[in-house]
Amino acid sequence: MNMSLRARLDQFEGLAENQSAAQDLRKMLPGMLVEQVAAILLENVNVFVTGFISTAAIAGVGQINTVNSVLMNLFQAFAIGGTVLVAQNAGASRKKDASCAAYAALLMGGLVSLLLTAVVWMLHGGIVHLLFGGAEADVLENSVLYFRYTALTPPLWFIYFQCCGFMRGAGDTRRPMFVSIALNVSSMVLNLLFALGNMGVKGPALAYLLSVTIAAVSSLVMVLRCGFAFRPEACSGAVLRQYLKRIGGVAFPSSAENLMFNGSRIILQIFLAGMGKAMISANSVFNSVNGIFNVPVMALYYLTVPVVSRCAGEGDKEKTAKALRFVSRKTFVWSVPVALAHLLLAIPGAYIFTRDAEVIRIAAGMLALYAAFALFQNGSFILPNGFKAVGDAKFAMVLSSITAWGIRVLGTWVLGVQLGWGAYAIALTQGLDSLLRAVVYQQRFRRGDWLRPMFGGGSAEK
Repeated sequence: MNMSLRARLDQFEGLAENQSAAQDLRKMLPGMLVEQVAAILLENVNVFVTGFISTAAIAGVGQINTVNSVLMNLFQAFAIGGTVLVAQNAGASRKKDASCAAYAALLMGGLVSLLLTAVVWMLHGGIVHLLFGGAEADVLENSVLYFRYTALTPPLWFIYFQCCGFMRGAGDTRRPMFVSIALNVSSMVLNLLFALGNMGVKGPALAYLLSVTIAAVSSLVMVLRCGFAFRPEACSGAVLRQYLKRIGGVAFPSSAENLMFNGSRIILQIFLAGMGKAMISANSVFNSVNGIFNVPVMALYYLTVPVVSRCAGEGDKEKTAKALRFVSRKTFVWSVPVALAHLLLAIPGAYIFTRDAEVIRIAAGMLALYAAFALFQNGSFILPNGFKAVGDAKFAMVLSSITAWGIRVLGTWVLGVQLGWGAYAIALTQGLDSLLRAVVYQQRFRRGDWLRPMFGGGSAEK
């Protein structure tokens, strides 16, 4: 029997397996792709601007971007708890419960983020010297100045991530897309304005702080316009405590996972601090270019929680497993051109951010070394994010802690520091980490252990 082209494509991509997941992805993916492009531009515009200041500036900003990434990802992970519950309730058409979950998530995350920010800001200078004291004096000076302003952003990042998570959980990626565009445009405009003022790294730092503020305020306004009622009286004490407990059950393990995983990057940055400005700058460029190439994969990563959670909210275990399998397969398909980009476009990608020949050579080598491992991101990133959609967050926390410190940190110390491979060791161990986690998570998916928190277990349908 002849099949239409659309039918053949659906069969190849696995769309027929789970029409609900496919429909959600088709609806939300364009907005998320635009949002990811905007996010990448925001992340890299500071690196681009500082590249015209000095090598010490790009090295100093690169060091602090690692710390900022840890803080940002910490609260991005924390926001998963609220996103999961909102998406589950939205999938079951429980609007009042979704609003109550949103209120509980903002209450918990707001308090945690404010407390952490107060501590980090008061100690920001000491933190820089503690972590990167081995760097050259001009690099340290730029790091302290940049961190003085950007250390204030965690509560703003949390509001932005959490509110966008609420909207995606309700099936809306259009409004988060607009917020991301506003964030990106404001960042570029402010960076250019401050750059014209010859303010050094203070200019990119202020641009970063102000643009994130705009994003936080905009996302909160958008959520309120969506109909979420953040009224304490809407949630009784017992209901609020229940939601806080359920949100914390996902939010804290997810945050701990991110903290351990990204905290290892700080240790790697400490290793780099003693290797010279070229190695520090090359690693910064590697991270920036890697982020650009991975835009489609990261778009699917951020959609995994709302797509799988909405299916889980319907109470259908089989449908939930099929939804995660569908997203994982699509991610693998998209990983092929991502891997090729790492291999074939390494030098042009590095050239975007610097004209230093040595930095370009090192960064391009790191990108080419990582190319093959980019194929395993569906297993190392997508699957554990899907597990969190049903409340299975502790396993990922334990595994990421083991691989981040056992492979990335220990491996980089042996290969990069002791054997003299430098920044190349970071790219290699990052890839090996992804490969190992992909293998372990795939086995957990097949066994169905991840389904137990919500459905009581059972293997995922093959």
